[in-house]
Amino acid sequence: MKLKSLLIGSAALAAAATGAKAADPIIVPEPEPMEYVRVCDVYGAGFFYIPGTETCLKIGGMVRYQINWDENDDGWRKYARGELNIDARSETEYGTLGGFIKLRATSNNAGYANPDKPWSSIAGPLPAPGVNDGDAYSLGVGSSVGLQQAIISLGGLSMGLSDTLYDASISGEFDNGGGDRVHFINYTFAAGNGFTATLALEEADSNYDYTPNFVGKVGVAQGWGTADFYAAYDATAEEFALKAIVKADLTERVFAQAMAIYESGINFYSTDPFDLEGYGQPNLARFGSQWSIGGLVGYKFTPKLKASIGAQYYDKVAHDLPAMDWGGDVDVINAGVTVDYEIVENFDVKLAVNYTNIDAPAAATADGVPDDHWSGFVRFQRNF
Repeated sequence: MKLKSLLIGSAALAAAATGAKAADPIIVPEPEPMEYVRVCDVYGAGFFYIPGTETCLKIGGMVRYQINWDENDDGWRKYARGELNIDARSETEYGTLGGFIKLRATSNNAGYANPDKPWSSIAGPLPAPGVNDGDAYSLGVGSSVGLQQAIISLGGLSMGLSDTLYDASISGEFDNGGGDRVHFINYTFAAGNGFTATLALEEADSNYDYTPNFVGKVGVAQGWGTADFYAAYDATAEEFALKAIVKADLTERVFAQAMAIYESGINFYSTDPFDLEGYGQPNLARFGSQWSIGGLVGYKFTPKLKASIGAQYYDKVAHDLPAMDWGGDVDVINAGVTVDYEIVENFDVKLAVNYTNIDAPAAATADGVPDDHWSGFVRFQRNF
């Protein structure tokens, strides 16, 4: 009996062993190698390599909320803005190949036609007598989304859509240096020791002619600060503008900036003494001035807190037009104070208070040229 049980057990073990050898082997596939995102420190902080390429990419932007006030207004004016920046760079035998895109979205208030000024609109509630107890109907808040910048660059050569090379000013909120967005091709030559020179061909019109605007800039950057000189020729208006800006750190805490402008006549690069709202959107008509001079002085109280005070004077605003229509020139002085505070890293608040003094003939005041007035805004901005 014991022998019989032993034989049966041995047979069962042999069958099991035979079955195991006959089964297909189990193959566990090796995991594919994972490609982690690599940091690209060639162009500064925030860049990373696009996987599988040698192109470095940086994504950034900002979110802004601003509340404006003007003594001539009937209520608060508010706006929100968001910007998304995409910056791609790689190295070639001809230098750095870059591509930059800025997308901007800005809120705006719906408006209705002004019967007294058909070319303008009023943003605010629609008058509605008898419709409700307030005799007004709110039109709501809209928004616009657009391409603010699109730039291709290779070495010192750049082309695309951006702010004009002439668009520069001091860092107050009372000042204006002129210029707006254009299509452009420019080349920057770096001479060394902080000296640079840029020549740009710009186009602000569409399907008008084949003559571009010419803009040049010569600048120097040293340990004490910067000095930049600009010249612009508007081929459409057949007028030119000149500008010089100097910015200097007088001490570790005290800084100063100055700007001087001359215009031969009203043109695309003219200043706008009435653009004080901080929107970064110049008025449709840039009145300009024959010449203008401005400056500011600032103090850095702490690494997080700084303030500045300054003014800009505009002589012969709108050039000869006021004398033709009203029998005299219009001069404007804008003065302002700004306070900047970093609440936490990448989250700032700015307070701006401005005063505008307008010296104009009585006929100009009768036609609606604004009187002296106060204005300002508070701005919250989160950068990333």
